[in-house]
Order: sequence, then structure tokens, then C-alpha cells
Amino acid sequence: MSGAEAPLAGNRRVTASDVAKAAGVSQSTVSRSFSDDKRISAATRDHVRAVATRMGYTPNALARSLITSRSGMVAVIATRQSILAMPEMLTAISEALGRRDQRMLLFAPADESDVQNAVNEAWSFPLEGAISCVTLDPVHLEGFRRNRIPVVLYNRRAPGLADSACTSHRSAAAELAERLWQRGQRRFLCLAGPDDAPVGRERALGFAERITALGGAPVTMVATDFSYDGGHAALLAALRNSPLPDAVFCVNDQLAMGAADALRHEMGLSVPADISVLGFDDVPEARRPAYLLTTVRQDLKSLAEQSAALLEARSADPASPVRELDILGELIERQSARL
Repeated sequence: MSGAEAPLAGNRRVTASDVAKAAGVSQSTVSRSFSDDKRISAATRDHVRAVATRMGYTPNALARSLITSRSGMVAVIATRQSILAMPEMLTAISEALGRRDQRMLLFAPADESDVQNAVNEAWSFPLEGAISCVTLDPVHLEGFRRNRIPVVLYNRRAPGLADSACTSHRSAAAELAERLWQRGQRRFLCLAGPDDAPVGRERALGFAERITALGGAPVTMVATDFSYDGGHAALLAALRNSPLPDAVFCVNDQLAMGAADALRHEMGLSVPADISVLGFDDVPEARRPAYLLTTVRQDLKSLAEQSAALLEARSADPASPVRELDILGELIERQSARL
């Protein structure tokens, strides 16, 4: 098991074939030395690894996947807006997959309407599964099945069609509505996010339906993007020629912070003495003294762990019944609302 370790030309990456030649073994023995294969001796494994270290060789995961039929790659599809608003989401998913010896391969469409391109790209990789943080329609889900890629929806639902782990958006928003009602607040504005965003729509409907059930007037709904600037502009436009509401419910915290600053700095109003402002998500900025936002905290770690567990179970038993997990949000009371 000895061979000449000749220098490589230029900056070419050292391959398993180079290590095999230098160590005097076959290329398959090199591969097995880095996968703890029991068919080779400890002495051979130690020798191959020592030669590889001297030569600066690191295993190629994609090449190894062709031998083992396991890539370890899981596609994660998330819009750029979601990534910017909640980077902790990706950290939690990456950690949950890492505990299962899997690695995240990120696909980031600009928004929910651009999902098809991301899905097409994902299908071209040797994936072990996919976790989608965007809505997938039945055509997308059928495509994953046709490509034999198990898929789980993260914080989205496709009832009866795909496994999912999702915050109870409607019930959490309904709880906010009830708490405001109990404190005598009766006029409500909702900054509802984009019309094509299902999570925002669920939250807005959960809030509005509860107010209607309590006997209140219809909640004024305003569509906007999910950004701070969107919340700031939408709040000012909605109140330009309208009576002030008692409370503004925003379907995410960025909207709520934009709305709160518009009320304070543009309209000279006090939050919450004049108007309550509430958000959803509990992003880190919501805890800052400038906002102290009353909001709903999503359990991102639990969502990620359950999504990874569902994917693992689906891979093990592709024919098992669809599972849909609801994870409760936690009401976080701070100082931006009169509760």
C-alpha cells in the first residue's frame, strides 16, 4: 500500500483517483475509507486517510452520492422576503436536518408567484426530499411524486395532499381579536399583506371572522406587501380620509412596525393610548424598546423539527396517510396594544 505522491498540475482539485494511485489501493477503497465501510481494515482506512490528508483531498459529496445512492440533500424552498424577515427559520430547518445527517439546498424565489422556476430547478438535483416554505399547488406536488421526492410543507397547508407542520394562524389571530374586543375596542383596520399570500390571508380571515362572530362591524382590510415600508404607506393611505380605528392588526411584525411609526411620527398619535397596534411572528426587532410589539410568537424550532420528522417518516413509508400537524402560536403581550 505504497505509491508515489506526485504533485498535481496547476490548481486541479485532488480526486479520489489521485489518492487511490498514491496510496496503492483501488478508488472504491478510497470511497469506503471515508464512509466507515466495515469491509476494509482499520489499517487500510488509516493509511488511505493519512495519504488523503497529505494530498489535501476532501471527499466529493456529489460523487459519493452516486456510489451510495444517498445525496443527503434536502431542498428548502423559501421566498426571499421570508428569508429576510425570519432568518431564524432557515437556521432552525438547517439544524433539524443536520441532526438527521442531511444538508439544506436552498431555493429562493422572489415571491410566491415565482415558485415554478424554483421547483423546476429543485427537480434537477438528486434530492432526498424537500421542505417547502411556499405554497405548492397540486401540479407541483404531483411533480415531486413523479420525481420520487418526498415533500413536506412548512407553515403551509395542502389538506389531504401533503404532509405539513403549520402554525395555527387563524386561531391565534382570532385570540388577538377576542382580547381586543374584551377591552372594548370596536373599530378595526387589518393590514393583510399581498392578496396571493396564503399565510397572511389565513391570519387576516381569522381576525376578521372572530370580530364578525362577536357582533362587530366588518374589519377594514388593506392589501400591501409584507415590508416595513408597505405597512407605513398602507396605514397612512387607509386613514387619510377615514375615522381612526381603535386597533390595527397587521399580519406580520414588519407591517406592524411600519404602521406604528406612521401613527407616531406622521400622524402624531400615541401607540397604544390612541390606537393599539398588533403584529404576528415575534421577530427580534419586535422586542426593541422602540416598538415593544404585542404579537404572536411562532415556534420556529418546533416547526422545523416536526417538518424534518415528517419528511423522514414519509421517506421511510411513502404510502402512509398524509399527516397535518398544527402548532400553537404564543400570544406575547407587550406595550403596543391595550389588552
